[in-house]
Amino acid sequence: MFRYHKSLSYLVLLAVIDSTISAQVSGIQDLVGEKNNDADPHKHLRGCRPHTPGYVSPYASLKPDDIPSIMGGTACINGFAGGFACKNIDLEAFIDLAAFGSPDLANDIWGWTDSQTEKEYALVGLSDGTAFVDISNPSNPVYLGKLRTHSSESTWRDIKTYADHAFIVSEADSHGMQVFDLTQLRNVNEPPQTFSETAHLDSFGNAHNIVMNEETGLAIAVGSNQCRGGLYMIDVTDPSNPTNSGCYHSDGYTHDAQCVIYHGPTETYQGREICFAANEDTITIVDVTNRESPVLLERKGYSDSEYAHQGWLTEDHTTFLANDELDKNQGNHGRTYIWDVSDLTNIALKRIHTAPTRKSIMHNEYVKGNFVYQSNYEAGLTILDVSNAANGELEDVAFFDMTSRGNGKGWDGSWSNYPYFKSGIVITTGIEQGLFILRPNLADLTSAPVAAPTTEPPVFVRIDSFNVKTRGVINLKSALQFELRSTDDVKANNAVITVAVSSSVGSKNEEIEICKTRRGKCTIRLPTYKADDPPVIVELKSIQSDLGDYNSDLNTEYQGCPVFSSTCPTVTIENVKFVY
Repeated sequence: MFRYHKSLSYLVLLAVIDSTISAQVSGIQDLVGEKNNDADPHKHLRGCRPHTPGYVSPYASLKPDDIPSIMGGTACINGFAGGFACKNIDLEAFIDLAAFGSPDLANDIWGWTDSQTEKEYALVGLSDGTAFVDISNPSNPVYLGKLRTHSSESTWRDIKTYADHAFIVSEADSHGMQVFDLTQLRNVNEPPQTFSETAHLDSFGNAHNIVMNEETGLAIAVGSNQCRGGLYMIDVTDPSNPTNSGCYHSDGYTHDAQCVIYHGPTETYQGREICFAANEDTITIVDVTNRESPVLLERKGYSDSEYAHQGWLTEDHTTFLANDELDKNQGNHGRTYIWDVSDLTNIALKRIHTAPTRKSIMHNEYVKGNFVYQSNYEAGLTILDVSNAANGELEDVAFFDMTSRGNGKGWDGSWSNYPYFKSGIVITTGIEQGLFILRPNLADLTSAPVAAPTTEPPVFVRIDSFNVKTRGVINLKSALQFELRSTDDVKANNAVITVAVSSSVGSKNEEIEICKTRRGKCTIRLPTYKADDPPVIVELKSIQSDLGDYNSDLNTEYQGCPVFSSTCPTVTIENVKFVY
């Protein structure tokens, strides 16, 4: 969740919590009678059996806000599983938020597979700490206990793992980084227990997220009160003794990032440690191989950016799938920004995928194999096929909606998810609901990955029409009028055109002029010049568009030459006329 609007979003969450908590309590009492005060909050559900194909949950007719914890699971049949709307995803189990003793809200989630036993666990972020759940029997999970927050409660908590340890940060003041030895979960007597942290790093206080490169043991606190909110690097190769190892702050606040040992097509950087960061208004790529001297490789914005929030690489490292949490078009149909990062020093927004039917606000997403798993708040968990992402194509294949409210515009629902278990289980948090343990059915939906195109992509943005208007005789008031379209004839709304205006004899300094298209058109009004001034040169600097790359060779002709093309790169204003 974005940071600088946290007060507003928190109020929204509180309002929704107030409106639903009475329904949840009522539903639990209707199903189980007296409230169970035993240490095991799921004792009354022990009779539920693991689901088999065709099994329908006894809670299938209930509304989501009325459903307590569910064991035994239920298949997704006719669009519902356990009262939740779904497609190609079964519900294995659901643990209500109240079972964790945290009636406020859930937030981030991560997973851990025990390197010795290969048992799988869910690590659930809560407002007051982190819950640990044994999901090795996914339809009958066991809540093992909680590690309480290091300082105070917070809406924001983030968790990553390395070498059988969990590393936890929070927006709470003076929280720092908690380290927890996960092997303690192998033998927990009489759960749930209250755990203690194994180690603690206090070189920073609050942080919004923690990034982990499990190949190198590099943890990075982002959005912290150190390093200007940028990449605050921590060496955790000795997990119980974390040490500071570097900082990158030249692009300011980083909201989230993914750091990898790069194996993509840019040969110069293969084998180096590269971070792909969402920095509120840009996608920023940094080489952190030398942690004491990180190097900026690329920083690219995009038109209509509101809050570049998070993203994840496809496994071939050619494409970065990103989201904008405050995208003005979201709440209608969720949009995934597909970035071509095959050249790390010259990335480009290839296309924006718009969800065909489901409304959503997008949050965290992670790629595994041919699929991206997106937590999209009130649209729930959405899964898209990314096998053709290099060509700018995604396909919606599955979803599980933990609110079933249908409008997709709120801040409830799925905060984050973890899809990396070998079992195929996916875990996700419902902010006001709790922990969902899900089993996607994707075997028949996947296709072989489609290779990245070896030629230029088929869709480009071009200048479809170009006009010059000049009025006045003594003082020339001139304007350039553009109309942008893609090669498949779609108007380039919200594109940004930048030109440089300067005198051909250097008597006037270069001035940058910018316009944004509306309904495919925009106008750049030029400075006022006298008729006897030296000629003025207008040079197109860039065109940024969501529809595709810009190709000047496809531009319309103006006065016998393709405007701003390689053969006619500039326009000259001279004596009330524009000439090449």
